[in-house]
Amino acid sequence: MGFWNRLKAGWYHRGLAYSTLPEVALDFILPRTIDARSFLDVGAGCGALSIPLARSGKKVTSLEPSDAMLGFLEDDIAAEGLKNIRTVRASWGEAELRPHDVVLCANVPDLLKEPEPFIKDAVRLARKAVFLIENADPESDKFYYRELYPLLFNRPFGERADYLKTYVALHSMRIFANVEIIEYDFDQPFDDIPEAIEFWKEYLGIVTEEHDRKLREFLEKKLIRKKGVLLARFHKKSAIIWWRTTPEKRGREKRPRSTS
Repeated sequence: MGFWNRLKAGWYHRGLAYSTLPEVALDFILPRTIDARSFLDVGAGCGALSIPLARSGKKVTSLEPSDAMLGFLEDDIAAEGLKNIRTVRASWGEAELRPHDVVLCANVPDLLKEPEPFIKDAVRLARKAVFLIENADPESDKFYYRELYPLLFNRPFGERADYLKTYVALHSMRIFANVEIIEYDFDQPFDDIPEAIEFWKEYLGIVTEEHDRKLREFLEKKLIRKKGVLLARFHKKSAIIWWRTTPEKRGREKRPRSTS
């Protein structure tokens, strides 16, 4: 909860205008949830998926512990006049939640560090299905860290958590989930190089000016100018892990019995 201050939340919210995640993820999720009316969006952030779900006609509960993120979400709900989103300011496990048709959790790695407790509670609250979205590559980059860590700190960035641990946990719980790998863009805009330097220093936890020159030189080469803004281009790969919590109701023709 303490990670998202107003500054970081503002950058994330601005980046949503350059993200293809909502379109790519919901193009996959919505056709598989035609029979679902209500969604619980866990760790909803500033509404990357909650807002488009509500636009599509779903009834959405957005669970988010960060005041900063929730502030942007509630501002957008009001600006669009959406009446089918309810926000809940709480971490997972802090609020009493009613069951929903679908439980959705996208890019909230802390909840899945030890997946089993979250999965058990998600299944209890999901009448029809659960969808989890996680990083799909332990060697994937983040904010150019694979180049910046050796440049600034003289050490490699290391591996990132990915979906495999969750999938193995599900299998051990005898939940045989489906997996779809998606790719999407999540570019980050900046007004100028000083703002970009501030962004990276905030995310890297740098409070002094000792790395400013190296950051400036790196970013001046890396960022591109497009339509009046500087863009950091990021392409991401994620796994959508999903399963039905109740058997799908399918019309099945009776097969004739063998007479042999």
